Amino acid sequence: MDSESAAHKTIKFWTRVKVTSLENGKSTTVKILDRGPYVQGRILDMVKTAFSKIHNPSKGIFRGKIEWPIQS
Repeated sequence: MDSESAAHKTIKFWTRVKVTSLENGKSTTVKILDRGPYVQGRILDMVKTAFSKIHNPSKGIFRGKIEWPIQS
């Protein structure tokens, strides 16, 4: 799995999305390379390296927004 990837149930594979924390304003860009998450209430699973750019991985979840297509 790519070090900057994520899983989403419906967004097309290889789509780049911007994920922004609504808690601290930090953001990162990830590619959708898998399907999921399969946990109720979650809409995106990020690999640990991408997640750690936004929050401490021990937190586990955060409230955020997903944007695509990414504007240059």
